[in-house]
Amino acid sequence: MSSVNYSLSHKGVRLIPSNEAWVIGKNGKKYLNNKYRFIGKIEMTMPNMIVTASDKSKLKYKGNTYDLNRAAKAQIVDHFYDDRGKRNKKTVAYFGIEK
Repeated sequence: MSSVNYSLSHKGVRLIPSNEAWVIGKNGKKYLNNKYRFIGKIEMTMPNMIVTASDKSKLKYKGNTYDLNRAAKAQIVDHFYDDRGKRNKKTVAYFGIEK
């Protein structure tokens, strides 16, 4: 995964898969990884919208994929589709910056 410039006022944002974004704590609950500062998330239920990423269930609109540059769009396609152009089982990805 390479770093891309996310054109909604952040630089160095990259696409983070959900298995890397969520961490299981000592009590067994999942929470977002403290290693990253999360900008937003993209789901396949709403593929053109970027919403806030948080442990809470409240979602806010952050932007759409039309505002992304070409490299970021290529990362989204590489994440959700395989080499033959078929959908894989991944449904969520996060945009974040390493702290």
